[in-house]
Amino acid sequence: MKLGFLTLLTILSSQSFAQTKVGFFKRLNASRQVEKGIEQYNQGGTSDAYMTFKQASVFNPNSARAMYYLATVEFDLKNYNEAEIHAREGLRLNDKKLNGDLQLLAGQIHHNLNHLDSAIAHYNACSKIIGEKLAKEYGIPVLLEQTTYAKKEQEKGIVNLRVPFAELNTKYDEYGPILTQGGQALYFTARNPEAKGENMNPDDQSYFEDIFFSFWNDTTKSYQITYSEDLDWNTEGFDAINAVMSDGLHAYGTLNTSASKEKTTESSEIFELSAEKPFVWDEQKIVKIPGVNTSFFDGAACMSDTFFVDDYTYKRELYFVSDRQAEKSLTDIFVATETNGIWGEAVLPVTTINTTGRETTPFITEDGTLLFFSSDALPGMGGYDVYFCKRNGNQWSAPVNLGAAFNTVNDDTHFQYYPALGKAVMAGISELDGLFNYNIFQIDLSGKSFPFMK
Repeated sequence: MKLGFLTLLTILSSQSFAQTKVGFFKRLNASRQVEKGIEQYNQGGTSDAYMTFKQASVFNPNSARAMYYLATVEFDLKNYNEAEIHAREGLRLNDKKLNGDLQLLAGQIHHNLNHLDSAIAHYNACSKIIGEKLAKEYGIPVLLEQTTYAKKEQEKGIVNLRVPFAELNTKYDEYGPILTQGGQALYFTARNPEAKGENMNPDDQSYFEDIFFSFWNDTTKSYQITYSEDLDWNTEGFDAINAVMSDGLHAYGTLNTSASKEKTTESSEIFELSAEKPFVWDEQKIVKIPGVNTSFFDGAACMSDTFFVDDYTYKRELYFVSDRQAEKSLTDIFVATETNGIWGEAVLPVTTINTTGRETTPFITEDGTLLFFSSDALPGMGGYDVYFCKRNGNQWSAPVNLGAAFNTVNDDTHFQYYPALGKAVMAGISELDGLFNYNIFQIDLSGKSFPFMK
């Protein structure tokens, strides 16, 4: 993401200062630090830019521009509480050339903090400052729809059912939970210092992701990470497991070593694990299906079991995410279908699922009747929300938002439903010890009745 929004027109503009006197050289140093921070951030050095903008705000605490960029980077780092403080300070300094940007940023911060009335007020203030045309260009009507939708959902008194895997969540990102072996085992993906090679991705300055395996401990009544041969799957690049069939004979994941020393892939590729004995996995193999594993990003795959369409036709479907049409629609969900043992070319399933935004983390139930996925462009509460579709013949029904029992105003992804267990798992950005990052959750659905369960 590039810094700027509306500020592309004001980067070189003069700044206004509060009444507290700041010397010329401190103001000059602050201005130089802001320019340096912008360059660092636009080149992907988010952490370096944060320190630079922080220094600029110390040199000149009266600079609304320094406060704006500091809050922008803090927002990007999901440090929403600090971002709120600095955005508020930037607005107090009343730099008229930046007020539109600051109002928009403050709205986004309050949106992610679930301060919905404040978010709406800031969004409306920004629209008033910049005008209807620019407001539409920067997506403010969509943001207002999201905050209004979230308010209506929360006003219904719906209780969010997610319970964190407290023993596994850390200040780093955990996501992609998968329950197996009757709920006794849990796979998940994490980006933490324990990643193989302990290397950081230069693009976002976070650790590469690795696959982790945990097993239920009856004594501690918790899942505990178990180190096994499964960890040999991990490279010094990106490694994720996305779906495991309930019989333990097949699993699907994503591999990307293009930014690591191995460089065995050009981009993200989908791999398959197979087993002769359930859950005792053989070597991973890159999937060879027409239209899968292109030079673009392909990942987050899941597979249905074989199901019969009629007395003579049986099918199996592989759903996955790709950015091969990014110029039109960012990321989309594709499907490859095996009919009577022969794989066809991967295609877009239906236009009602994919939007011009981002669709991600699909999950199809093994009987092929339900498809869950996340989107940031369908009507929702903010960020990614989870949706489901029901199979209707050869088509999928229109997506249905799972609502406030599962979704929040932040990103919600990686939903998987296990009817036999009466449970679901998912990932989402939430607050842990004052910091916001991806955490993993479980949902007990026993005694509950939701549309996707009927």
